[in-house]
Amino acid sequence: MTSDDASGQREPAGGGAARLPDEAAIPDLQAPDLLTPNLLPPDLTDTARLACAVCASAFALVHMPDAALVGLLPPGLSPQDAAALARLAGADPVIVQDLARDGRTADLSAVTDPPALRFHAGIALPGPDGQSLGTLCVLDPEARPEGLTLRQAEGLATLARQAAREIGLARALAEARADRDDLRSITEAAPALIAALDHDEVCRFANGNFSRWFGLDPSETVGRPLRAIVGEAAYAARQPLLARAFSGETVSFEAPHPGGDGRHALVRYVPHREPGGAIVDLHLLGVDITAEKEARAALADSALKFRAIAESMPQMVWSTLPDGYHDYYNPRWYEFTGMPDGSTDGEGWNAIFHPAEQPEAWRRWRHSLATGEPYEIEYRLRRHDGIYRWVLGRAMPIRDPRTGAIERWFGTCTDIDDQVRARETLARNREVLEAQVAERTAALAEANARLTAEMEERARIEEALRQSQKMEAVGQLTGGIAHDFNNLLTGIVGSLDLMQTRINEGRTQNLSRYAGLAMASAQRAAALTHRLLAFARRQPLEARAVDANRLVSSMDELLRRTLGERVQLEVVVAGGLWLTLCDPNQLENAILNLAINARDAMPDGGRLTIETANAHLDDAYVASEIGVRAGQYVCLCVSDTGSGMPADVIARAFDPFFTTKAMGEGTGLGLSMIYGFVKQSDGHVRIYSEVGAGTTVKLYLPRHRGRIADEPAPERDLPVPRAEHGETVLVVEDDATVRALIGETLTDLGYRVIEAPDGRTGLRLLESPGRIDLVVTDVGLPGLNGRRMIDEALAARPDLRVLFITGYAENAAFGNGHLAPGMRMITKPFAIDAFAAKVRAMIEPAQERRREG
Repeated sequence: MTSDDASGQREPAGGGAARLPDEAAIPDLQAPDLLTPNLLPPDLTDTARLACAVCASAFALVHMPDAALVGLLPPGLSPQDAAALARLAGADPVIVQDLARDGRTADLSAVTDPPALRFHAGIALPGPDGQSLGTLCVLDPEARPEGLTLRQAEGLATLARQAAREIGLARALAEARADRDDLRSITEAAPALIAALDHDEVCRFANGNFSRWFGLDPSETVGRPLRAIVGEAAYAARQPLLARAFSGETVSFEAPHPGGDGRHALVRYVPHREPGGAIVDLHLLGVDITAEKEARAALADSALKFRAIAESMPQMVWSTLPDGYHDYYNPRWYEFTGMPDGSTDGEGWNAIFHPAEQPEAWRRWRHSLATGEPYEIEYRLRRHDGIYRWVLGRAMPIRDPRTGAIERWFGTCTDIDDQVRARETLARNREVLEAQVAERTAALAEANARLTAEMEERARIEEALRQSQKMEAVGQLTGGIAHDFNNLLTGIVGSLDLMQTRINEGRTQNLSRYAGLAMASAQRAAALTHRLLAFARRQPLEARAVDANRLVSSMDELLRRTLGERVQLEVVVAGGLWLTLCDPNQLENAILNLAINARDAMPDGGRLTIETANAHLDDAYVASEIGVRAGQYVCLCVSDTGSGMPADVIARAFDPFFTTKAMGEGTGLGLSMIYGFVKQSDGHVRIYSEVGAGTTVKLYLPRHRGRIADEPAPERDLPVPRAEHGETVLVVEDDATVRALIGETLTDLGYRVIEAPDGRTGLRLLESPGRIDLVVTDVGLPGLNGRRMIDEALAARPDLRVLFITGYAENAAFGNGHLAPGMRMITKPFAIDAFAAKVRAMIEPAQERRREG
């Protein structure tokens, strides 16, 4: 124990106590390793009270860095002054009899102002390795020249050691709790079942995976016997395993999931021993091996299938390990070589190679093993009768898809002796033996094809069958089309011949009648080509906003005439139906085709219902439908009470050329044309049917958010509109006859016509200065097509108006039938009056804007 006099000099107090240590020996209370972060110190208030009692002082406190002061504190003592007083303490009690006379403390606010402290005695709380954990101080407002007695100093030191022990215990407890929490976090994060059993087979620890495996909450597992967790039947199977584990043996076994869902776990019982060697408890570790078991089963199944295929092959088939060790040959190998089973495993195969080919065979095989390159060589192999025959040896590596490492080699030996001999004979007399070589080569090619195509044979046969059916349907269709076109051409050619004869004879009385007959035949031919384009999904679409309710209602009379008196028609239209964007004429044809199919399915009469509705196809629905986008659609539903269709017919109903009707009653194009129209309109179509329960066909057409525009009714018997202001029309057409016809027509109507035979020429004319009011262009131009020509010309003429003429519309050219403003389309063949009216209708708005400007 030491004390300080008023001058700051240290001298013994209490009759010969120990000297005060130098300031350099006082521990650094701010050292960062003295306190563990996030650990709360124990409550040392009682220790401070005892210090007051032992030292007969008014105040006592415990000061620790980064912690609140505890004890009987002087009123108004600031943390800064408390820290300054704490720094006075040492390993032994340090006493200041009068703080006001000590140079280190005289200026402290706790000395100069209330509480006006005078006496101080402090001692450091000893920590590990002699480091200080804090300070225990006693304070008094009265100076004490006598300091502390030896008994008081010893009591203060004893209380300091006790406080240090309490801090150490609190730290150890907190660290143990942190270790326990870390262990819990690790076991919960581990992808395994982890638990611990005591000697009574009661679960003392379990992670979440273990509890959930048995359908329990973790709080329900701990404290429950293993028998109650796993069930009686599973416990009975585990009892002998538990006995072996408690006797000191590590036991492993596979266990199925208690829910019987097909999962399996590999479980291990590991004895946990104390330092003396006695078994304290059992640790249970489990890993879900469901995927591993399934992989092993799949591998076994794959190996079984390979063996079945290999043993059915006419060629010799063999397989090796990654290092080239031969461990499998199919029966053809042993039949050819006559060697006992297993005698050619490893390197035994080398013995039946012809000596002349052995070095090269080994060189190539080692090269393939080293590089992974395919192995191929021709060599002579000894047959069972001792004769060497030429064979073609080939092998390919099978690699791990994840790592790329070679897992096995699979190879074949094909007898090509006949081919080799034919090749040698051909070298001697090529012309004489050419036919024989071709025959042998074909035989070898056929054998190789059988080997490589065995796994895909069924798919090829099915594809060949479908192709055969398709070609049969194509034959029927082309025969019918040829017949129809011959009839149509007869009407056209005959009428034109009669017209030419009458003109040559000067008789013009019936020319209009013959012209009408030719025009009727031409229009029927145009309708036929339109059906073919619809089937091919290449028909030009005049897409515009359509009110499906109005369209269906307008077809009422047509549908009733088509269905006849035996079929009752019911039309149910939805209120607030959205608009859709499609070609209304094609939609009418689709509804009419569906109605005709329904009528044919109800020969004895029935009911046909046509409904409209708004529909939303969500992500879950379109996930199983190829090429369908989620969103809002207008749905047209056509239902009948007819004979219905079985599942196999539904699956093929949209296939081109597929029909269930008798020969000559249908080509199988109706539903395929509907499917093509709907898909070309970015829609979706589905069939629902059961045999004897009728059929429902739903057409989904995408919602259009624009406004519907009423088209003016066609004007009849009006004169062909003519040019009014000398307008200029650029005609781009590669067919000279069509170009001349269009040019002459426009010239007769008063237009100035500029002609171009291809897209490049048309683009040069459009990029040069000069007036062009309208461009009439074919889409299918050679080289630069019509659409691309217009796209490039719009940079120079952004207000350009375009009339496309086409009989075949690619989606890439028309964006699924949707044309930009200022562009229209007319389909070949077209009537001159309709063509002239459309030209005038496109030019007039531009003229009005030019006059307004």
